[in-house]
Amino acid sequence: MRGSVQGGFNLALPGREGNPRPHGPGAAAQIAQFVRRPFTLIVLLPTLIAAAYFLFLAAPQYVSEAQFVVRGEGTAPPGALSTLLGATGGGGSASEDTFAVQDYMMSRDAMEFLIHDFNLEKVYASRDADIFARFPGPFRGVTREHFYKYYQNHVEAELDSTTGISTLTVRTFSASDSQTLARALMNAAEQLVNRMNERQRENLISSSRKEQADTQQALRDVNMKIAAYRTKEALIDPLKQSAPLLNHANDLTIMLTSSLVQIGQLTQSAPQSPLLPVLRERVKILRQHIDELNGKVAGPGSTLVPKITEYDDLITQRTLLEKQLEGAAMALEAAKTRADRQRLYIDEVVQPNLPDYAAYPKALASIFVVFMTLGMFYAIGRLVISGAREHRVM
Repeated sequence: MRGSVQGGFNLALPGREGNPRPHGPGAAAQIAQFVRRPFTLIVLLPTLIAAAYFLFLAAPQYVSEAQFVVRGEGTAPPGALSTLLGATGGGGSASEDTFAVQDYMMSRDAMEFLIHDFNLEKVYASRDADIFARFPGPFRGVTREHFYKYYQNHVEAELDSTTGISTLTVRTFSASDSQTLARALMNAAEQLVNRMNERQRENLISSSRKEQADTQQALRDVNMKIAAYRTKEALIDPLKQSAPLLNHANDLTIMLTSSLVQIGQLTQSAPQSPLLPVLRERVKILRQHIDELNGKVAGPGSTLVPKITEYDDLITQRTLLEKQLEGAAMALEAAKTRADRQRLYIDEVVQPNLPDYAAYPKALASIFVVFMTLGMFYAIGRLVISGAREHRVM
């Protein structure tokens, strides 16, 4: 019996009797058979290829990190307690604003901003990057949609719900590029917060400002009606202009009362007095004058009462609108004060750093992941095949 198994490796030790050394063609056949083994093809060769890529070909990638908090005037920094309160209805606005800032950093708008102002496409098409890492690459498209997905894989913004601190990471093929882009995104986020503040301020005070403008317009309309009334009636103020007539009528009434008293006295003391006819005539004239004056102020026909009533209604409207305008002005100032207190701002906990060394690729970890993943698939495949064979034999 030979020392080698047909179709396998020669397991005999070379140099011993009966165990001749394998010839060249036989060794090559054994190597070819080894290569054709499933474990080699599925696990070992891909792992070796991945190791060659990560160790010798993959370009270094640098990560710049920044940490920030979105706060409002007079609000406490978000944390575990504020997050819990936000779930029950309190403090939710700060979390929403934080998520809005994070979503913006990873949005198309932020990407377009970086493309326009910082030539982002050139940064990720750097010659320092390997063919598989840069954009465009051999296994990805060249459209804006593909670049946006590529951008999202290299820019990340996350919120730590325990501390309430958001972390922005930017990964490029140059340490300075990573820091520059991270700083640009922080500045863009600050501009976004400023725009949010302006919109929030406008929303808070717009209703108060509109109410004030409407009241001012209504007051102008009433003043125009008063001016038209004065022109039509040729009266500046019917109330004031009727006062002299009423005062004169009151004086005549006093004189009438005095004359009636004198007539009564003379009638009792001197019925034949020549003053009685004079006094009676005087009383008659006084009553006529009083009736004429009262007729000018009140009564049927063209009197001052309807004019006074119309004018008094206009003056009442103007007084109410003036008070309403004063209240609207106070409400507007209160809305402005409230809007100023609710302003948002970004507090930078950690500014974008300049990385000292490349954080990617993680060669050993990546190689290990490739080996373990392929090994798992190989083991699962072996189990499936063995199960199928046993089922067929049965």
